[in-house]
Amino acid sequence: MLPIIASIQQSGITSLRGLAIALNNRGVRTARNGQWQVSNVRNVLARQSPSLL
Repeated sequence: MLPIIASIQQSGITSLRGLAIALNNRGVRTARNGQWQVSNVRNVLARQSPSLL
């Protein structure tokens, strides 16, 4: 998941809302097969590195 998020961020989308929208537009599903929300993106980034937020 993090490589996909990194790719989106490199394209200029850095807000949590923008990342969630981009993930949904790409058809990427959450671990529970749902759609991305701001809180999902925040949690994924926080688990990787708390300093990213």
